[in-house]
Amino acid sequence: MSSKSIIDLSRNGLSLIDPFVFGKCEVIQTLNLTVNNLTKLDSRSFYGMLNLKKLCLSFNQITKIESDVFHELNWLNFLDLSHNLIKNLDVNLFDNLQNLEYIDLGSNQIQSLEPETFKNLKELGRLILNNNKLKSLDPLFHNLSSLTFLDVSSNQITTVHNETFTKLNKLKIIFIFYNQISEINAETFKGADNLEELQIYNNQIGSIHKNFSINLPNLKELSMAKNNLSLIDPDSFNHFNKLKILRLFECNLKSINLSLLVNLEFLSLSNNEITFFSQNLIQLKTLILQSNHLVNLSYPLITSQNSSLEELNLSFCRLIYIDFTILRNFTNLQTLKLYGNNIKYDETTFHGFKRLTIVFLFENNTTNLTSLFPNINFKIFTSKNND
Repeated sequence: MSSKSIIDLSRNGLSLIDPFVFGKCEVIQTLNLTVNNLTKLDSRSFYGMLNLKKLCLSFNQITKIESDVFHELNWLNFLDLSHNLIKNLDVNLFDNLQNLEYIDLGSNQIQSLEPETFKNLKELGRLILNNNKLKSLDPLFHNLSSLTFLDVSSNQITTVHNETFTKLNKLKIIFIFYNQISEINAETFKGADNLEELQIYNNQIGSIHKNFSINLPNLKELSMAKNNLSLIDPDSFNHFNKLKILRLFECNLKSINLSLLVNLEFLSLSNNEITFFSQNLIQLKTLILQSNHLVNLSYPLITSQNSSLEELNLSFCRLIYIDFTILRNFTNLQTLKLYGNNIKYDETTFHGFKRLTIVFLFENNTTNLTSLFPNINFKIFTSKNND
């Protein structure tokens, strides 16, 4: 883009945009007004900018936006209104922005939105509403047929309406973490058939409906960490045939059955209350069981033959016994974390591992091991490698 099509007025201490000030700026495609002191946008603030494509208004103090301020910006495809003081949006504010592809309304004070707020945004691909004060997620997005990314994280959402995601069959990613959602059911994500990533950690979810996965057949990554799940119905994940990444750490889980997740490659179950874990997860490459109550490991963690496991974290699992023959059967294992257990290591402990190259231990456990096993890099535990 030519410099002649860009106006950069960022960090200029501007507190007002005079009407018609851009009246002769027909060729301008980018206007940057970030980090100023603007408090309102009047009707004619952008009059004459007929070819404007990118408008940046973040980090101001905007509280008032007149309903027709964007009326002439038919070619606008990028709008950033984040980090302002916006509480309300007029239902007609975006009516003429049919070419808008990206809108960021994050870090404002929006408590609710009218159902028709986004009604004409057929091309919108990314919608960001994080760090606001939304209390519920209602059917606001029905006309957003091109939407692929939605971020409503860090709000005050307690409920998600069952019709919220109807017709959003292009939606790939939802960020809904750091809210106050207590329940999700079989209909919560109905309509988002092609969703690939769902981040719903740090909520107050206490239960998952047994048919939760029915409407999410294409999901590849799920994080439900830091919820109070305790017990998950074995059928809850039945239809996650494509799931590769699952994070369920800090969920108060006592047991879990994941054997139907045949394509799972990454699993984090750290900081739960699991005492026994043995699953048929042949594709699993990373298993994090840190800070559970395993105590004795005398059974196979992965029951399938020819396990793909490459990284295993058993740190702080209160282990007093490990049958290392079981671990040697992981012929692809490369990284092993064992610090924080009451295990004694000797000249036979790490003998017979085919691909093991990195072992994390406490410093007092590494004495003599380096010379006994020169092909293994014994690393000392620090908080930086505690995952």
